[in-house]
Amino acid sequence: MAINSVFPLQAPRGTQDILPAEQKYWEYVIETATAALRSWDFHRLDTPLFEETALFVQGVGEGTDIVAKELFELKVRSGGAAYSLRPEGTASLVRAYIEHGLRSWPKPVKLFYAGPYFRYDRPQAGRWRQLHQVGFEIFGSAAPITDAEAMYIMHIILSQLGLEDYHFLVNSLGAPADRSVYLKVLKEHYRRNRARLCRNCKERLKTNPLRVLDCQEEKCCQVANTAPRLLDHLSEEGKVHFERVLKMLEELEVPHVVQASLVRGIDYYNGAVWEVFAKGHESASQGALASGGRYDGLVKRLGGRDIPALGGAAGVERIIDRIKAEGIELTAVDQPRVFVAQLGEVAKLAALKVMRMLQEAQIPFLESVDRDGMQQQLKLAQRLGATWVVIIGHKEVLDKTVILRNMVSGMQEVVPCDELAQELTRRLVLAE
Repeated sequence: MAINSVFPLQAPRGTQDILPAEQKYWEYVIETATAALRSWDFHRLDTPLFEETALFVQGVGEGTDIVAKELFELKVRSGGAAYSLRPEGTASLVRAYIEHGLRSWPKPVKLFYAGPYFRYDRPQAGRWRQLHQVGFEIFGSAAPITDAEAMYIMHIILSQLGLEDYHFLVNSLGAPADRSVYLKVLKEHYRRNRARLCRNCKERLKTNPLRVLDCQEEKCCQVANTAPRLLDHLSEEGKVHFERVLKMLEELEVPHVVQASLVRGIDYYNGAVWEVFAKGHESASQGALASGGRYDGLVKRLGGRDIPALGGAAGVERIIDRIKAEGIELTAVDQPRVFVAQLGEVAKLAALKVMRMLQEAQIPFLESVDRDGMQQQLKLAQRLGATWVVIIGHKEVLDKTVILRNMVSGMQEVVPCDELAQELTRRLVLAE
């Protein structure tokens, strides 16, 4: 295979290396969201990075930008099914829900996921070809309280991350019958104004007219501002459902605004839909911090029973950008204050066992078992800011002890190996 590359090689366009200095942000966002979802009785479910392309065509929608323009399709050497990298999480979760018979679980079934997704998008601020999301799905409830609960959960996650200046844009897409009536009226409006639309929207008008409503081109926005509202074409049942959701959001103090032009870019949505934006950034090209909505017909469309469902997802990269923009101080992560030093081959093996003991006691440590000189190791411990050094030599191995040295005072003492973790824990607590 011929490889024509210019060295030095770089990460593919639209992707990024997450360097050690940046990891604290990623761990903070993912761990905070995961802890919140687990406390809300969600169970993690991970799916493959790629699926049959048919899943996304059928689930996400053939006329959507995600499927028509942004799928990373995989080349398969022989015949058979076509595969694509997953562009979003819901279709895969629904496929897994059906395949593994999770409808037998007590309802509602609550699942969550976290990981990378792939879209062949034009790279720009906030838009990556490999993006990361933390999301959740709820199966088995059609009640308005569940719509409100989904937004409340996302509100809790964002609040616990320290974000404040944001709000939910909320709309209802109604039932399929409501949309069918509305689309006739909407198409007529756009036909009268077709000459004023951008090239992309002229194509969308043929395949996915709702998407024309949230185009950010100025001339398309002007046409959208005079378009009929879907909210005015909801059935009585749809109106009551949405009004109840809005009332619950008020009572839960979820910051929200009704935006009649919000339609979402995926075909499976119906009923209440939402996106979360930092205030003042609603039209920003980098997109929403989080989004979600109801998709009652998707399980049936993908071969399962007719089960109501809804969910939401947060964009990790966009949230990290917002955390930095707002200057949010991350919860401090304990830095290792213990260094393990050793002298001699026998002591190296003993040092590894001591490290395991410290790890099991959840005491972070630094080490350098590949070094031999004790002075060299002590200088390294000082440079790394260690407060305590555990010293192990041949004599200590025979005596089943270690020398515990305070790097501030220079004082040191002998401690039995089996008491080391307890003694270090006590001293580290006293030093706080």
